[in-house]
Amino acid sequence: MKWKKWLSLSLAGVVTAGLLAGCGPQREGGTAGTEAGKGEKPKQLVIWENKDANHLKHTRKMAKEYEKKTGIQVKVVDVDILKQQEKLTLDGPNGKGPDVVTWPHDRIGEAVIKGLIQPIEVEEKVTDQFNESTIQAMQYDGKLYGLPRNTESIALLYNKALMKEPPDTFEELIDFAKKNTDPGKKKYGLLFEGENFYYDYFVLDAFGGYVFRELDGKLDPADIGLNNSGAKKGLQRIGSWYQEKLLPPGLKADTINGLFKEGKVAAVINGPWAVKDYRDAGIEVGVAPIPKLNGKDPRTFIGVKGLYVSAYSKNRYWATDFLQFLTGKEALQDRFETTGEIPSREDLLEAPMVKEDPLVAGFAGQAAQGTPMPNIPEMGQVWDPIANAITFVAKGKQNPEQALDDAVKQIEEQIKTQKQ
Repeated sequence: MKWKKWLSLSLAGVVTAGLLAGCGPQREGGTAGTEAGKGEKPKQLVIWENKDANHLKHTRKMAKEYEKKTGIQVKVVDVDILKQQEKLTLDGPNGKGPDVVTWPHDRIGEAVIKGLIQPIEVEEKVTDQFNESTIQAMQYDGKLYGLPRNTESIALLYNKALMKEPPDTFEELIDFAKKNTDPGKKKYGLLFEGENFYYDYFVLDAFGGYVFRELDGKLDPADIGLNNSGAKKGLQRIGSWYQEKLLPPGLKADTINGLFKEGKVAAVINGPWAVKDYRDAGIEVGVAPIPKLNGKDPRTFIGVKGLYVSAYSKNRYWATDFLQFLTGKEALQDRFETTGEIPSREDLLEAPMVKEDPLVAGFAGQAAQGTPMPNIPEMGQVWDPIANAITFVAKGKQNPEQALDDAVKQIEEQIKTQKQ
C-alpha cells in the first residue's frame, strides 16, 4: 500500500535542543556479529537513503559521525524508498549496490525470497532496546533481517472545539457520533476510510479476527482468520455504522480531510501525515490512541521502516555495526528532531520529547499497542478482496458472513496461483 509522509517538522520543532543534549550520547556500535567474522575494516560503506531532504540531511550527519568513530567513510546515495528493491536487483549482482538499504517492513518477505538481504546477528541487549512489535516486524521466517528506525500508526485526531476530550471507549465514541451526525448538513461526529482494510483491521482484531496465524515468530499463510466468527462480528459492527448513516459509503481521504478542515467533523481516524494540513486550516487538533473497543485496546496496523544489510555486501560485520549506530539513542533522537519520525526505541518513547508532546505521544501510544502489518509476500493478495468485502457490506449488497467467506476463498486461490 502507499506509504505516507510522517509528522511535519512543526511537531518535532516543539522539542528543544536542550532535550536532545540532556539525554546524552550513547552508541551501540561495535557489537555486530562476532569478532571472528569481523574481517578487514573497509575504507567505505554505502547506504541508500530515501529521496527526502530531511532524511538525507540526518543520514549524512550520522555518516560523518560514524566516520569519526570508526575511520570508515560512508557514502550516502539517495534512492526512493519504494524503488530500492528493484534497483538492488539490478545493481547488486554487478557489484554496484550498497551495503545498507532501507524500506518498510512489509517488503521484507519479498526481499528475502529475491535474495536481496541477509540475516543479521546482534546481541540480545541490542534488540531489547526496541519496542517488541518493531523487532517482530524485522523478522521473517524466524530470522532477524534488520533493525527498526521509525514507527507509524493511525490514531484518533479530534477538533478540540467540537470534542473537549476523547471518550474512553469506542462504544462511547459511536454514541457521540450518533448525537453529532447530520448527513444532510454534512456534519459528522466521526469519519474514517471505513472501506480501507488498513483502517478497519483493528475492529476485526478486537473481536478475534486475524490475517495469518502466527506461531513461533512465523506467519502461516495457510491459516487465514479473516472469515472466522470474530472477523465476521467485527465486520458486522462496521456495517452497522453504515446502516446508521454514521459513515457514508465510498468515503475517501480527500473528503474526510476537507470536512475536518471546514470544522464539520469532530473526530477522524487518520495518521500523522494529516496533522500539518489540519493545523494550517486553523484547527486546534488533539491526538489520542483509539478508544477501547470490545473491552480491548485497539491493535491498529503499524508500519515500521527498517535498515537492512544487502545480501551483496562484502562487509557484513561493519554494515551491521553501522545499522546499530544508526538506530542508537543519539542517532534516533537526531532523526526525530530532523524528520519528525517517531522512534522505535523504548528509551526514546519514554523521553520527554515524546511523552510531553501530546500530539506525538498520541501516535506513539497507539503505535506501541499496534501490530505490524504481515511482511510475507502473501499479504499482497489480502488487501483488495477484503476491501471489496467491506464495500459490499457497507453498500448493503452482502452480509458480513458471505462477504468474508467469498473474500477468503479468493485470497486462498490467489495465494495458490502466486506459488505456482
